[in-house]
Amino acid sequence: MTKVFLFAIVVLLLNACAVHAPQHSHRGPVTGLMAQADQQATDGNHSQAIALLERAVRIEPRNGHAWLRLARLHFVSGDLYKAEQFARRATQFSGADKMLQRECQALLEKIRRQSNKAA
Repeated sequence: MTKVFLFAIVVLLLNACAVHAPQHSHRGPVTGLMAQADQQATDGNHSQAIALLERAVRIEPRNGHAWLRLARLHFVSGDLYKAEQFARRATQFSGADKMLQRECQALLEKIRRQSNKAA
Protein backbone atom coordinates (compact mmCIF):
# COMPACT_ATOMS: atom_id res chain seq x y z
CA MET A 1 0.00 0.00 0.00
CA THR A 2 2.81 2.39 0.86
CA LYS A 3 4.61 1.68 -2.43
CA VAL A 4 1.44 2.41 -4.39
CA PHE A 5 0.92 5.64 -2.44
CA LEU A 6 4.53 6.75 -3.05
CA PHE A 7 4.26 5.84 -6.72
CA ALA A 8 1.08 7.93 -7.04
CA ILE A 9 2.78 10.92 -5.39
CA VAL A 10 5.79 10.64 -7.71
CA VAL A 11 3.53 10.47 -10.77
CA LEU A 12 1.57 13.51 -9.61
CA LEU A 13 4.76 15.48 -8.94
CA LEU A 14 6.19 14.60 -12.35
CA ASN A 15 2.97 15.65 -14.06
CA ALA A 16 2.99 18.94 -12.15
CA CYS A 17 6.58 19.58 -13.23
CA ALA A 18 5.72 18.86 -16.83
CA VAL A 19 2.78 21.26 -16.78
CA HIS A 20 4.76 24.12 -15.22
CA ALA A 21 8.03 23.58 -17.04
CA PRO A 22 9.04 26.55 -19.17
CA GLN A 23 8.21 26.13 -22.84
CA HIS A 24 11.09 26.68 -25.23
CA SER A 25 10.24 28.09 -28.62
CA HIS A 26 11.21 25.97 -31.56
CA ARG A 27 13.55 27.80 -33.91
CA GLY A 28 12.70 26.51 -37.32
CA PRO A 29 14.00 27.57 -40.70
CA VAL A 30 11.35 30.28 -41.13
CA THR A 31 12.26 31.90 -37.83
CA GLY A 32 15.90 31.95 -38.88
CA LEU A 33 15.08 33.38 -42.31
CA MET A 34 12.95 36.10 -40.73
CA ALA A 35 15.77 37.03 -38.35
CA GLN A 36 18.23 37.18 -41.24
CA ALA A 37 15.76 39.32 -43.22
CA ASP A 38 15.40 41.71 -40.28
CA GLN A 39 19.18 42.07 -40.13
CA GLN A 40 19.44 42.65 -43.89
CA ALA A 41 16.68 45.27 -43.73
CA THR A 42 18.41 46.99 -40.81
CA ASP A 43 21.61 47.07 -42.87
CA GLY A 44 19.69 48.63 -45.76
CA ASN A 45 19.78 45.52 -47.97
CA HIS A 46 16.07 45.51 -48.77
CA SER A 47 16.34 43.34 -51.87
CA GLN A 48 18.21 40.65 -49.92
CA ALA A 49 15.70 40.91 -47.06
CA ILE A 50 12.83 40.52 -49.54
CA ALA A 51 14.48 37.44 -51.06
CA LEU A 52 14.83 35.86 -47.60
CA LEU A 53 11.21 36.57 -46.74
CA GLU A 54 10.01 35.22 -50.07
CA ARG A 55 11.84 32.02 -49.23
CA ALA A 56 10.22 31.99 -45.77
CA VAL A 57 6.70 32.25 -47.20
CA ARG A 58 7.44 29.50 -49.72
CA ILE A 59 8.39 27.25 -46.80
CA GLU A 60 5.51 28.36 -44.57
CA PRO A 61 2.85 30.00 -46.77
CA ARG A 62 0.36 30.46 -43.92
CA ASN A 63 2.74 32.53 -41.76
CA GLY A 64 1.02 35.90 -41.44
CA HIS A 65 4.02 37.50 -39.73
CA ALA A 66 6.31 36.67 -42.65
CA TRP A 67 3.77 38.07 -45.12
CA LEU A 68 3.47 41.28 -43.09
CA ARG A 69 7.24 41.75 -43.00
CA LEU A 70 7.35 41.21 -46.73
CA ALA A 71 4.55 43.77 -47.20
CA ARG A 72 6.40 46.33 -45.06
CA LEU A 73 9.59 45.93 -47.05
CA HIS A 74 7.74 46.45 -50.32
CA PHE A 75 6.06 49.52 -48.84
CA VAL A 76 9.41 50.99 -47.80
CA SER A 77 10.80 50.16 -51.25
CA GLY A 78 7.90 52.03 -52.86
CA ASP A 79 6.08 49.07 -54.42
CA LEU A 80 2.62 49.87 -53.11
CA TYR A 81 0.89 47.25 -55.22
CA LYS A 82 2.92 44.35 -53.79
CA ALA A 83 2.78 45.90 -50.31
CA GLU A 84 -1.02 45.90 -50.45
CA GLN A 85 -1.25 42.38 -51.84
CA PHE A 86 1.07 40.98 -49.19
CA ALA A 87 -0.61 42.92 -46.36
CA ARG A 88 -3.93 41.40 -47.44
CA ARG A 89 -2.31 37.97 -47.46
CA ALA A 90 -0.98 38.61 -43.94
CA THR A 91 -4.49 39.56 -42.84
CA GLN A 92 -5.84 36.38 -44.40
CA PHE A 93 -3.42 34.30 -42.29
CA SER A 94 -3.64 36.33 -39.09
CA GLY A 95 -6.17 33.94 -37.53
CA ALA A 96 -7.06 35.00 -33.99
CA ASP A 97 -3.89 37.11 -33.60
CA LYS A 98 -5.46 40.52 -32.88
CA MET A 99 -2.10 42.30 -32.79
CA LEU A 100 -1.20 40.99 -36.24
CA GLN A 101 -4.64 42.00 -37.54
CA ARG A 102 -4.16 45.56 -36.21
CA GLU A 103 -0.67 45.79 -37.72
CA CYS A 104 -2.00 44.64 -41.10
CA GLN A 105 -4.82 47.17 -41.01
CA ALA A 106 -2.43 49.96 -40.03
CA LEU A 107 -0.17 49.13 -42.97
CA LEU A 108 -3.11 48.94 -45.36
CA GLU A 109 -4.20 52.41 -44.20
CA LYS A 110 -0.67 53.77 -44.80
CA ILE A 111 -0.68 52.22 -48.27
CA ARG A 112 -4.06 53.84 -49.06
CA ARG A 113 -2.86 57.25 -47.88
CA GLN A 114 0.35 56.93 -49.91
CA SER A 115 -1.63 55.82 -52.98
CA ASN A 116 -3.96 58.82 -52.64
CA LYS A 117 -0.96 61.18 -52.49
CA ALA A 118 0.48 59.66 -55.66
CA ALA A 119 -2.84 59.99 -57.54
